[in-house]
Amino acid sequence: MQAIILAATGLAQLAYGHPAQSFSLLRDDVADTYDYVVVGAGAGGMTVANRLSEDSTKTVLVIEAGPLHHYEAGFMIPRFYNGEKGTKYDWNHTTVAQTNLKGQSMVYTQGHVVGGGTSMNGMVFDRGTPQDYDNWAALGNPGWDFETLLPYFKKSETFNPPPQDKVIDFGVTYDPECHGTSGPVQSSFLEWAYPQYTDFFEGMASLGVQHPLDQGCGKSMGAYLTTHSLNAANQSRCDSRIAYYDSAVNRPNLHLLAEHQVTRLISEKQGDKVTIAGVEFATSPDDVKQTVHVKQEVIVSAGALHSPHILLLSGIGPAKLLQQHGIDVVVDLPGVGQNLQDHAGGVTSWTKFLTASDLTNNATLDAEQGRLYYANRTGRWTEGIPNAMAFIPFLNFSSTEDLGHKIVSQMEPAQSALYLPDDTDATVRAGYLDQVAVIKAAHENRTTAGMELIYLSGGTNIVNVLLHPLSRGSIQLNSTDPFVAPVIDPNFLAHPADALALIQMVRYNRRLMATDAMAKLEAVETLPGLDYDTDDEILDNTKSVLQPFLHPGGSCALLPLEKGGVVDTELRVYGVSNLRIADASVIPLLISAHTQATVYAIGERVGSKLKE
Repeated sequence: MQAIILAATGLAQLAYGHPAQSFSLLRDDVADTYDYVVVGAGAGGMTVANRLSEDSTKTVLVIEAGPLHHYEAGFMIPRFYNGEKGTKYDWNHTTVAQTNLKGQSMVYTQGHVVGGGTSMNGMVFDRGTPQDYDNWAALGNPGWDFETLLPYFKKSETFNPPPQDKVIDFGVTYDPECHGTSGPVQSSFLEWAYPQYTDFFEGMASLGVQHPLDQGCGKSMGAYLTTHSLNAANQSRCDSRIAYYDSAVNRPNLHLLAEHQVTRLISEKQGDKVTIAGVEFATSPDDVKQTVHVKQEVIVSAGALHSPHILLLSGIGPAKLLQQHGIDVVVDLPGVGQNLQDHAGGVTSWTKFLTASDLTNNATLDAEQGRLYYANRTGRWTEGIPNAMAFIPFLNFSSTEDLGHKIVSQMEPAQSALYLPDDTDATVRAGYLDQVAVIKAAHENRTTAGMELIYLSGGTNIVNVLLHPLSRGSIQLNSTDPFVAPVIDPNFLAHPADALALIQMVRYNRRLMATDAMAKLEAVETLPGLDYDTDDEILDNTKSVLQPFLHPGGSCALLPLEKGGVVDTELRVYGVSNLRIADASVIPLLISAHTQATVYAIGERVGSKLKE
C-alpha cells in the first residue's frame, strides 16, 4: 500500500491546483506581538484565524506543532484517505491500558499537521440531530441549540448537489435551504459508489429505517449516502488547510508558524484578574523556548487531547493534579481534562463481494483505476472512505423494542455515576448526572441515534459505532515536559450500557443481513462469526476488536462552572479574561454524527463573536 501511495503522490502534488511552496513563517520572522494567537491549525483553529484576519487591522498568528503537508496522495485521494497514519503527520499517541478491553493499549491517531484531524479523517461531513445540540443548551448553555448553530454550519459550507446518477441509483435527496453556498469547505458526494449500497438501503428500509430528505436539515436519523469534505470537481480532500488557509495565505496580517509546539501559556495576575500575556513555544525539548506576546486574546484549538494538556502545563486545571507535578496553580479548574468521550467502534465482517481489497490484491486493476482517477476523476479511487451509513435510535433495535429498552433502562443517572472514577470531582460528577439525564430522555423520545452503521466496501465490513457512550475518561499530565504526551485514558466500556449496546449492534447486523435484500448476497459472517452467539461471547470478541473512532470530545467542556465546566457560553475559559477554546474539547456531550462539521461551526461562531 505504501508503495502505491508514494507513486501516486508525485502526480497528486501536481493535480489539485494548489500551490506547491510552503507558507510557514521562519521562526525569526515571527513578530514580537500579535492581536490574536491561535494554538492549533485544525478545523477550529484555522476557521477562527481566517475569520479574524478578514479585518486587515488585526494581526493573527497560528502556531501548529505539525508540518504543512504537500498534498500527498495519502491526504488527498479517497482511496488512500488513511495513508498518512503512523507517519510524521500523526501524533502517534497510545492510550493507557484499557481495563475493560482486556488490558489493551490502543493506538490513538491524531493529525499532527496543518489541517489537524481534517487532513486525516474519513472526510464525513454531517450534522447531528437537532436534539443533540438542544441537549447542549439544556445543560446550561443558552444559545447553543440547533437553530442558533445552523447559520454557522451554513457559513462554513459550499454544498455541491448530488450527481444525477446518485439521485437515480441511490435515492439521494437534499434541501438547499439547509446548506451554505459560499463557505470555505466543499461539501460533496463521492463520485463512485458500490452497487451493493442499494441492497443495504433496501435492507434497512425493511427494518423500518427510512431514507431522510437531508441529514443536514436536522433529519439525520435514517440510512443514506453521506456528504464529505471533498472538492467535487477533482474528487480530492478539502481540509481546513485548503479551505481556510490556502485561500487566505496572501493576507499580510495572517501568519502561520508550523512545526513549533506550544509549551505553555504565560499568565499575569493582578488581584483576581488573570490574563494570558504570551504564548511560549519550541520545536523540541532541547530547543530554546521563545515567547510571542498577545494584545487581545489567545484561542486554543489543539483538540480534545492537547487543549487540556496545554492548560494543565500552564497552571489551569485541578489544583491537586497541578500540585502533584509542582506546577503553580493559576486557576483551580477541576473540569480540565475530565469528561473525555469518544465514539467507540466495533466491526462485523462478512465474505467479500466487490470490495476495496480487490484493489489491494490486484495491481492491474488498481493501476487501471488510478489512470481513471487522474484522467477524469472517476472510478474506484474516488471511494474508499465511509459512504453508506445509517443512524438508528436504540428503541428501533427490534419490533418489540425489548433490546433498545434494555439498553436505555441502564441509563439511570444516579446508578451511572457509580461508574465514574472514585476521585471524580463533585462538580464534574454533577455535570455528568445532567448529561445522562438528557441523553436518556433523548433515547426514550427517539430524538437522537444510539448507533451508527457504516457499510464499508460494498459489504466486507459493517462498522458499529456507539454514538453516546456513558463511559467517561480523562486527559492527565504524564510529565511537566510538554513534549511528553499526556496520559490518555478513554476508559472505554466502563459503563455497562455501552457494552450492552455494542452486543446488540452485532445482533442488529445479523438481522440486517437476514433481510431479503441482503440475504440474496449470500454473505457469510467471518467476524465475530456465528460461533459467537451468547452475549458473553459477543462481548468477549468486541473487547478484542473495539477501537476509538477518533472523535474525542468533552475534555474542556462547555458547561456551567458548578457542573465541571471549563468554558462559558462564549467559550471563554473560566477565571481567565482573554483565553478561549475552539475545538472538539468544548463539546459537552457527543453528537450522533461525525464531529468535523460541528467543529467548523464552533470555529465560525467564535470567529464571528470575536469580531462583534
